Amino acid sequence: MSRKDKALKSKIVLMLFCAGLIPAILATPAMAESDLYGRFKQCYDQMGSDLATRPPAEVAEISAFVYEKDVAMFTFESGRIYLLRKLEGRPITAIFIGKGRAKIEVPSHVESQSLLFASKAATVDESFEVAFINFADDFDLRLREKFQFKDDVLPWSDFNRSQQGEFFFKPVIMHTYDHYFQLLRSLFERRGDGYFWIDFGRHTYSFDPNRPEEVIVGYEHEGGDTQPTDGAVMQRKEKAMYDDYRMSDISYPTTVLSREGELRMSGLDGKYIERAAIDLKVLVNADSLRFVSLFLHHNLKLDSIFCNGAPVEYSRRGSFTFMGLMLPEYHYKGDTLNVRFFYHGKEYHPALPFVENPAPSPHNLTFDIHTGYNYAMPATTPLESAESGRTRFTCAPVEPYRMFQFQPYAAGYDTVTVVSDIGVTLNFITSKHIDKSHFENFIPFEQFQPTVTSAFNFLTSRLGPPLATFAEYIYPEPTGSMPGLIGVSQTTSHADGTGGLLMEAAESAARQYFGALMQPKTDREYWLMEAAPEYLSLMAVWHQISPNVFFGELGRRRNHIYDLLDLNGDRPLATGTRMEAAQMRSKGAWVLHMLRFMMYNLEGEGNRDQTFWRFINELKTMTNSGLYTNEDFIHLTEKHYGDSLGWFFDHWLYARNIPEYNVQYQIVKRDDGNYVTADVRTDKVGESFRMPVIIRVASEGGQSVYVRQMIEGIQDSFELGPYDFTPKEIVFNEFHSVLSKDKVKKK
Repeated sequence: MSRKDKALKSKIVLMLFCAGLIPAILATPAMAESDLYGRFKQCYDQMGSDLATRPPAEVAEISAFVYEKDVAMFTFESGRIYLLRKLEGRPITAIFIGKGRAKIEVPSHVESQSLLFASKAATVDESFEVAFINFADDFDLRLREKFQFKDDVLPWSDFNRSQQGEFFFKPVIMHTYDHYFQLLRSLFERRGDGYFWIDFGRHTYSFDPNRPEEVIVGYEHEGGDTQPTDGAVMQRKEKAMYDDYRMSDISYPTTVLSREGELRMSGLDGKYIERAAIDLKVLVNADSLRFVSLFLHHNLKLDSIFCNGAPVEYSRRGSFTFMGLMLPEYHYKGDTLNVRFFYHGKEYHPALPFVENPAPSPHNLTFDIHTGYNYAMPATTPLESAESGRTRFTCAPVEPYRMFQFQPYAAGYDTVTVVSDIGVTLNFITSKHIDKSHFENFIPFEQFQPTVTSAFNFLTSRLGPPLATFAEYIYPEPTGSMPGLIGVSQTTSHADGTGGLLMEAAESAARQYFGALMQPKTDREYWLMEAAPEYLSLMAVWHQISPNVFFGELGRRRNHIYDLLDLNGDRPLATGTRMEAAQMRSKGAWVLHMLRFMMYNLEGEGNRDQTFWRFINELKTMTNSGLYTNEDFIHLTEKHYGDSLGWFFDHWLYARNIPEYNVQYQIVKRDDGNYVTADVRTDKVGESFRMPVIIRVASEGGQSVYVRQMIEGIQDSFELGPYDFTPKEIVFNEFHSVLSKDKVKKK
């Protein structure tokens, strides 16, 4: 059996397993089922039926058929095509067997670089012999204009050749959206620019008019993947949003204006949501809207939904975050929907429903809890008595939140209070069950408390008091960090010679400034939420342990990037949440490190990082006081750098790969002094690449001079001097001022 056949066989097994494990749920509250809901449910059920049962089909021999869909052009040169799954009077599935070719241009630079990561090509120009298509546009009508179809059945052999597409399309837990729902919502508004999804070879392509970014070019990165990698994601061609700086201008269909409601908490640890009644006030941004995309953590079980006071029908699969509302009538731009959710469950993050738009909103939440239980979160009122054995409190922060978290901790915890260097109260929550008898890697409180306090003092001395709070709670277990809450594990093993506990504590504390209150305009800005806390934790290591340990930790992150490069796994930071968090942290921290040393004062005494810390402080204010984009970040950086930085961000934010410098230098003595001359070849990057590199010129007697030298293009040379001392050597890329691989040789 070939590798491909084995992969397909494993996919069939997984597909059947998932079909049994994740049943589709189309729910209607206790009311008469609407005509729309009944038709939608029937279509949804038919979408899940197995094509391998030889369903009825229409078939035609076709040739020279060209179908353009936004940035893609599909040429079906010759072969047969089946039209299947007739819903609402029209087919929605097609299987093509024959010879075809797909060409997809990716006019966005950042997304062509992202596709390069996925498929090793920045565009698509591929032949195919099999294509599996699901559509709710005019694809079938265009075919019927040119070709005669006859009734037939789908042979098993032809379905067997196309089943990879069926597998990829079936909604499984890893999908952000329910493909069935997205296709059907387009089907019930069938237009020429409706839904279109095609699997051909290792690629998929989709156009979904009901997503904020309608175009996705996917790629089966590894044989046996359970879903294609999203290589390129863009808005439709007519919007012409292809400039890297404008990719964050996304028109989201809805915006949450506020989140209010009550959560009744129970469970031994106080983490179980026994009952939640949450109101989302949702603004309609789309021209018209009847099907609404909403999201709720998949571990939370949805009981019912009401919209504007009336029960509303919805679709949600088990273990799916996505849910789709079917409103009884259309709503239009500027309308407000008051959506109330009733749900329950545990092991959730976050606890509240949300929409695609990450814009923050005000929160007003009432918690009903067991008496004696404690919850760490910002802006809470004093406890009030409720029914026997229960108390209530309200949380209503002044600041808007994108995602809201809270940390319950039951009775049996004590609090040790410490005052920081600038007068902020640090409440260390201690637990009797966290000790050396229960955990091999237990860190004694006598070590834990001063280390965490030291990390906190480092940040507050440079960034001021934390945002939106006057008291901090230090929770001794891994958890999210919200204003007023810093989660630092007291049971984690830390290797010698690393940043250890200090770095973990500083990273968690840094999220008080770069965390829950940040307001990224889109997913494309999320990298900064990971990068800033990561790099600030490294700077704490620099100042409170040693620069050597700092560079060791920075080197570990560089090695992670090298490993990704070896696997063709590097992708642009501006792809946002499509990157893994660890990759955002490693690469993002290096971007901040390079910016730091571009602002670093190489001369004089005192604080050589003064400009960088001014930049970080203003960045803190900008990202927490309103929506920010990558372009805003660039403009702020240029303000503190003092010059344009387009050349820097074109590569480090919007492109991929790292330079490899090959340097050959020599010491030259002339009448007016001593010089260093060097030739540099830069590989793995393009002709337009340029970076300032810090070079240390060292003398025989231990004297050193620092120089910032701009290296441009693939081949460059430079001369340093004259010096009144005899240089012994140069240290190229001192302070690791550039993320690069360096080979330096003295002639």
